[in-house]
Amino acid sequence: MLNRTLHKERTITHWLSFDEPESRLRKAMKREKFFKEFGSDNETGLEPSLSQKLACLAFAMADVDLFDALSFKRAANALHSNKLFQNFNPADSLGKIDQSLANHLEKALSWTPDEICWAAICVEFLPYYLAEIQDDLSQSENEELDAITFLITVANRIDNQLEIAPAEGSSALVEMVLQTFEEHRSEMRSHLPPEFLPSKLLLVEGQTEAILVPLFAQLYGFEFSDHRILMISGGGANQVAKRFLSFRESTEIPIACLLDGDAESQFEIISQHLGNADLLFRLPSGEFEDTFEITRLVSLLNRYLQSMTGEKAPALIEFQPLKKEQFPPEEKRTQVLNKIWREKALGNFDKVEFAEFVAQTIKTRGDVPYDFSAMIETMKEKWGDEL
Repeated sequence: MLNRTLHKERTITHWLSFDEPESRLRKAMKREKFFKEFGSDNETGLEPSLSQKLACLAFAMADVDLFDALSFKRAANALHSNKLFQNFNPADSLGKIDQSLANHLEKALSWTPDEICWAAICVEFLPYYLAEIQDDLSQSENEELDAITFLITVANRIDNQLEIAPAEGSSALVEMVLQTFEEHRSEMRSHLPPEFLPSKLLLVEGQTEAILVPLFAQLYGFEFSDHRILMISGGGANQVAKRFLSFRESTEIPIACLLDGDAESQFEIISQHLGNADLLFRLPSGEFEDTFEITRLVSLLNRYLQSMTGEKAPALIEFQPLKKEQFPPEEKRTQVLNKIWREKALGNFDKVEFAEFVAQTIKTRGDVPYDFSAMIETMKEKWGDEL
């Protein structure tokens, strides 16, 4: 039973995370026979409440604001390619909430049939998961489940609203549901995972940037969580460019990209497809290690070496402080560091481990390298208004 619950938690967590609708749909079907179990063959005996269905409708409506119509067309095609659901009727599913709901989404909100289909998918199947695992979540302290807890809380608030003043008609119902959803999202903004309905994306090359950039932003009073910024580590410049082009095709939200100094071709590709609210940065100095003034870098490296523990730690009695003269300007600092580390029998220089040390060490804006401070200031200027 525990494994079954964990699987359902993973399914919902992924469904509520930022990803293209088609991807979420296919993974859900593959992972847990999502539709067979909670569709016509439902054997759980659970019947979601109206408020749970409305909470899932609110999430679907927020999704429609994030992605373009083509994304939902691909999701609808994926659904109908499943022979069990070739005859799935969105109007019937939404009609369980209100007979005029599908018509309202089409006429009043100008939704496409595929967007209406996505709302119906969310309303038809997702609430069963919420109903089944709701009691288990009360015992959990897993932050990854905060988005699920959020949706359950929204459902409870909607239930209270319906008891106080039942909404009459699709228009009033949708207005009440969206207002409840947005009010609670505003209250819980800093506690929600960044993957949950972000309003902006930041794509970076590697884990070092993923560790340090949010910290640098925090030192400048620019909390990513307050501005619903989701940072995604791409695994190299090529992946950043690839992800940017994919997201720019599918989502409506602003995207920023951060590249190393040598990513010239990727910089050109991305720059040709930037939207008005998008941002593109390239570290003029090269890589993360190159952004520090050399004296500051050497000081951090020496503190890092002295702090190391375990089998690879240099014996302090033999410790020789590094000097800035060991870093000639014509050589890449990562190459110099790899050479020094190997000479000390420490293997290759661990960029991620050093980034984690730097994150624990720096405390003020003055510690932030100029390349990054300029980037954060630009993000703050362009993206800092929405709270």
